[in-house]
Amino acid sequence: MNTNNNIRWRFPGEFEEQEAVWIGWLSKEYVIGYYTDDVFVQIVGELVRRIKTVICVPDDARKLRVQNILKENDIPSENISYYVQPFTMLYWRDFGPIFVVNDEGGKRIIDFGFNCWGYFPECDTQSRMMERIDRDVAEYLGLESVMTRLIGEGGDREFNGKGTLLVTEACEFQRNPNLAREEFEKEFERLFGVTNVIWLKQGTVEDDRYDESALPGPDGKGIAFRSASANNHMDEYCRFVSADTIILAEVTEEEALIDPVAAENRRRMEVNYEILKNSVDQDGNPFNIVRMPVPDMLYFTATPEDEAYNSIADSYCSRDGTVFPVGEPVKIVPAQSYCNFLITNGLVLGQKYYTGGVGMPESLKEKDMKAEEILRSLFPERDVVMVNTIAINFGGGGIHCSTQQEPKA
Repeated sequence: MNTNNNIRWRFPGEFEEQEAVWIGWLSKEYVIGYYTDDVFVQIVGELVRRIKTVICVPDDARKLRVQNILKENDIPSENISYYVQPFTMLYWRDFGPIFVVNDEGGKRIIDFGFNCWGYFPECDTQSRMMERIDRDVAEYLGLESVMTRLIGEGGDREFNGKGTLLVTEACEFQRNPNLAREEFEKEFERLFGVTNVIWLKQGTVEDDRYDESALPGPDGKGIAFRSASANNHMDEYCRFVSADTIILAEVTEEEALIDPVAAENRRRMEVNYEILKNSVDQDGNPFNIVRMPVPDMLYFTATPEDEAYNSIADSYCSRDGTVFPVGEPVKIVPAQSYCNFLITNGLVLGQKYYTGGVGMPESLKEKDMKAEEILRSLFPERDVVMVNTIAINFGGGGIHCSTQQEPKA
């Protein structure tokens, strides 16, 4: 047990009562015609009705822009505050404040290292800019900051609030290749009070490093590229929805037979399922495991006029030998997931994708409905609102990645 003068610190389950939700807001158009502002307006519009919402923006000019957007959309401002701090990527959960609480009503922030999801060195300008945010927020709130030498992101840690933590081997060891599993677990206990760490193997193929390999193109013809990825994050495929219940992504045998990506995702998720099925919580009890579908992969055309295109072209060096065709249009795949939902007071915000557009499969509509049905069954006392998040998925994450809950002390 992690103690400080016999006081236990812990990271509460996301389903517990919260003080506020922090959300990173960047006005982006990763692919022309898809605006992140449209997604954030929906998210904030739902949050402010139920919980204090801290909107994080890089500077005062963009704070004013967000204020004007919310005003134009009749979003009430009473429950909104702003935090101004330079950052360049949307996913506040990964580099922003990680709050823990104790049994005496205290609260503090854990200060992790950050290397842009394993893509850049820690000394990179962007890494350094965002690595300090957790400490700066702690100072801003007047909270203690606890430093760790671990590099890591909030999106790969799932807690049940009672002493159990889920993490992904492919993520944690990629970020910290010189550490042993026992060193991780000892540090997780010190930081979060957890006594039971469950190691799953890999996330989905779509969330592998964006430069790991090319993906098969539409109908298996040609190739496609990940628009970005968080590089094997837990919140893309596996989540705690209560202290004893876990959602895990699932690919059916039928899907695996007709799509090589689905086949590999099925293999990975069934390996993870076997681990969870044979695991117990901190008290020795088995988990309830609920399976969640994986969305049908959507393909979009990106050109040199798109930010998503240039982000790939500027740094693409595929490990499978694929050459990015600079100057030519390409097919890209956003980071889709039904597991990247946010749980907060009285509300679950989920992701959906079907729009009825040309070439969009009806099976995706059915999966959207199934995902919503599963969330409603698991959260009968909360409103479940599904948001089309493609505009922010192009950046490599989703609703959960873009937000971070601050627990009630």
